[in-house]
Amino acid sequence: MSSAEQWLRQLEEQTGEALAEAADLRTVVTTTQGRARSADGLVSAVVAPGGALVSLELDERVMDRTAHALQHAIVDTIRRAGADAAAQLEQAVRPVIGDRYDEALKAAGAQMPELPELDEHRPLADEADDDLSQENVFGGRDN
Repeated sequence: MSSAEQWLRQLEEQTGEALAEAADLRTVVTTTQGRARSADGLVSAVVAPGGALVSLELDERVMDRTAHALQHAIVDTIRRAGADAAAQLEQAVRPVIGDRYDEALKAAGAQMPELPELDEHRPLADEADDDLSQENVFGGRDN
């Protein structure tokens, strides 16, 4: 076998391995899900790596919470589930693509909007006329 044929055969093998790795990464990216549960266990969320909410479960006992407290529990739980998904994805992908992971993350981050920090004392929506902080989720006032 000539050195050119040997070189081409090695290139074919390397290309095949790279394609198999890419297929494996695609599977990881499409199947990874982050999970989180609120500290009180009443809210749980499952999120895909891109931040898409896959599922949200609310225990019936959340009905006793104020709307404001429930808003924050939901948002915080979803954010933590997203962080879990991102960590799982990084753990699976970084060993395969190495430093290119940082480049890919930077490129993806450029497409993502900045998320405001969660302020427990401010309603999530700017609803100056609708102060829901003392209402339960049924609209009644908590005592």
